[in-house]
Amino acid sequence: MKHCIAIVLLLCSFNLSAQYLQLSPQAEISILTVGPGSNFNDCFGHSAFRIKDPVANIDLAYNYGMFNTAEPGFYTRFAMGTQDYYLVAYDFSRFLGGYQAQNRWIKEQVLNLTRDETQHVFEYLENNRKPENRAYRYDPYFNNCATKMRDLVVGALGDKITFDHSHLPENMSLRDLTDENSFNHPWWDFGVDIALGTVIDGSATPAEYMFLPDYVFEAYEHATINRNGQQIPAVKSSTQLFESDFYEIRKESIMPWMVFSIAAVLIILVTYMDYVKNRRSRWLDFILMMLTGLSGLMIVLLWFATSHKITPNNLNVLWAFLPNLYVGILLLRKNPPAWVRSYVRFLVILLLATLFIWVLRIQVFSTALFPIMAFLAIRYVFLWRKGLVSDTGHKN
Repeated sequence: MKHCIAIVLLLCSFNLSAQYLQLSPQAEISILTVGPGSNFNDCFGHSAFRIKDPVANIDLAYNYGMFNTAEPGFYTRFAMGTQDYYLVAYDFSRFLGGYQAQNRWIKEQVLNLTRDETQHVFEYLENNRKPENRAYRYDPYFNNCATKMRDLVVGALGDKITFDHSHLPENMSLRDLTDENSFNHPWWDFGVDIALGTVIDGSATPAEYMFLPDYVFEAYEHATINRNGQQIPAVKSSTQLFESDFYEIRKESIMPWMVFSIAAVLIILVTYMDYVKNRRSRWLDFILMMLTGLSGLMIVLLWFATSHKITPNNLNVLWAFLPNLYVGILLLRKNPPAWVRSYVRFLVILLLATLFIWVLRIQVFSTALFPIMAFLAIRYVFLWRKGLVSDTGHKN
C-alpha cells in the first residue's frame, strides 16, 4: 500500500511539472522599472517581470498592474478599497513600445538566478496568470506591482537574498515617499493628504520603501545572494532600455497653498469688515461650515465605510468636523441658537488640537492646510467673541 501511495505522489509531481515549459539554461528573469507618467496614477512609476529564453523563443512581460475601468462598478470598488488588479503576460516588445509611446524611461535588471530558481519563478508566474489566479486585491502601499517584485523573488530565494538598506534615506514615512513622487500633481497630493490617516505617518520600514518602483530598483542594485557561502550581486546586469526626463519638469504652476492663501486674505478681509460694521456675513459662515462638514463626511466614510488599510485614524476630522453640516444651516438664521456660540468655541479648541498633533508629527498634514486653518481660526474667534454675541445693539 505504501508503495502505491509513493507511486501516485510521484506521478502527480510529474504531471505538475509537465504542465509548465522547462526553460533552457539560457533563460533569464529581469525586473523592469518604468518611470513616472503624465497622469496621477502613473506618477509613482511601474514594475514588471520579464522572462526571456532564446532557446524556447520566449520573451514575455508579466505585468501585475492591469485593470479595466470599463468594468461595471470599477470606480465604486476602487473608492471602497475592494478593486482587484490582474496579472497579464504579453510580448515584451509590446510592453516596451507602449511605455516608449508614453515617453517613460525604462530600466532592466537581469537577476543572478540559478536555472532552478529561474524555473521556480517562471512556474509561479505561469500559475499566477491562470484565469482563476490572475486577480489580486490591490493596495497602493502594501500589495501593488512593485511589492510583487519583492515578494515573489524573496519567496523563491528565501534567506539566500539579502538587501543592503544603507542607501535608504532615514526616517521617511509613507506619506513623505508619496509626496516625493507626486510633486507634479499638487492638487491630487493635497487630496491624498486629506484622505489618508496616521497609518502612513510612522517611519517606513526598508521593505515598505519598496512599494515604489524606484526603491525596488535600488534595493536590487544593493542586494546580494548567498551562493555556497559567498555573497554575489543579485543583479547580473543593469541596462537603460529607454531614456526620458520629461517628468522632472514641474507641470502645474497653480498650487493649493496659493489658492487657499488668496481665500484666506478674502475671508479675513470680510471678517474684519464684519467686525468694524458690527454685522455677520451669514453666507460666508454657511459656506465654511458646509465645506468643512462635507470634507469631514468624506473622511468619516473613508475611515469606517471602506476596506482601505490607509484611511482609518485620520485626524483631519478635527478641522473637517462633520457636525458643521448641521450647524451651517443654523448659521443661515439671523439669530441661531445660543449654544452655537459654545460650539464655535469648541471648534477653536479642535483647531489648536490639530496644530498640536501636527507639531508632534502624530499626523503630518498638507502645508496647504496652513492658510485654511488660519482663516478658520480667525472666523471662528470672531463668531465666538462678537459675531454670535446677543446684544440689543448687535446686528446679525
